[in-house]
Amino acid sequence: PDSELALIQSDYEKYSSMGSKSPIYRKCDLKVTIEDQVYEIDEVGIRMKGNTSRTAFYSSVTGMYDIIHYKLSFQETFDDEDYYEIPKVWADDALRDERKDRTFAGMAKLDLKWNKNFDQSHIREYWAYEMISSYGLLAPKLNLAEVLMNNLGVMESLGVYTVIENVDDYFLEKRLAEKHLGGDLYKVSWANGYGGEMTTRTLDGIGIEDEDVPEFYTYDLKTNKKTSQNAQLIAMLEAVNDDESDLNTVINMDYFLFYEAACYLIGNPDDMRNHYNNYYLYFLKDTGKAIFIPYDFDRVFGITKDWDPSGDGMTSYDPFTKMTTMGGINDQVNPLILRTIASGGDAGCRGIYQDALSEMMDGKYFQIAEFSAVYEIAKANYETELVPSVEELSWAYANFSLNDNFNRDIEDYFIEKTATAEPYLED
Repeated sequence: PDSELALIQSDYEKYSSMGSKSPIYRKCDLKVTIEDQVYEIDEVGIRMKGNTSRTAFYSSVTGMYDIIHYKLSFQETFDDEDYYEIPKVWADDALRDERKDRTFAGMAKLDLKWNKNFDQSHIREYWAYEMISSYGLLAPKLNLAEVLMNNLGVMESLGVYTVIENVDDYFLEKRLAEKHLGGDLYKVSWANGYGGEMTTRTLDGIGIEDEDVPEFYTYDLKTNKKTSQNAQLIAMLEAVNDDESDLNTVINMDYFLFYEAACYLIGNPDDMRNHYNNYYLYFLKDTGKAIFIPYDFDRVFGITKDWDPSGDGMTSYDPFTKMTTMGGINDQVNPLILRTIASGGDAGCRGIYQDALSEMMDGKYFQIAEFSAVYEIAKANYETELVPSVEELSWAYANFSLNDNFNRDIEDYFIEKTATAEPYLED
């Protein structure tokens, strides 16, 4: 209902004034239609999500006047007295416990993101995650959906959003063997002046975020919050900064090298290598070794709208470059990158990385015909749902096209990235 949108707006105003972002979920009733199947879920939590995308968006007088990303939670209990003026009273503990365990399609949470970078293919982030997953690496599932919401008593279309799986325990349980489960999971991003660059100074950036203080950390612990001493993360950071250490003892190196090969070809200027951002670290329970999981890969395969740090959609950076998107020249400081895949790094690591690049460049996810086939499916399903029906949001969409007016054409990206990489892959 509109009253909940008004509360999301007031939450945004309150937490923004604190230099923070609201963790409070408001109530919505959710209806999901998949072909001829309809699923209705009552009392789903909904809040604003994002960092730079956060903005005021709603007036109780005029309704929605801007467009935002949302996060949904199927397990919110709405009974925290610090957050809710009238906390929900549960009839008994069993019902509350049932809510705490509720999932939809095997997910406790999911993200709804509008097409902020005006990707006219609408599937570049999907393609990136599918490419990563196809090589046995972990990445979220993603799909498109038309989103409708009650705006001043009228169900209005917000256009086509991407629906993205949350990275959490449920995500890991679907993908990993039992022996790997139960480890520490960290969301890595910028906080307190630095990102996840893995230098020794980032040892001070480990913790559990608290939006109410507010306190934010570069390595934000997401699991084992009551028990973890962060020992494996600390050991990993110390090891990557010790040139004599064996990286295989703290990192699943084959996984890492294939992950970085995929990320290089995907060309996200805002990832771990280029901007020390947008990845999860997970420590496998049985081995204690780290693996890497991407998130917020919405600047991939030539997305350049509003930010093009390389000037060419990341097509000119070679596979072994020490360049980043931090603004300098050969300014890479991540010791893991420098010791492995950057120019001058370990020859064995570089060889595995080169082989992975060659395999991926020959694979389906670097072929324009394969991309175009999936693009045509997305276009057929959603071309008529793109334009929001809310008048104030009628600008917030991008028509389907492979000739992109806002970003690099995907075919040009494939051609130019291949031309840059191939000379470095020759024996």
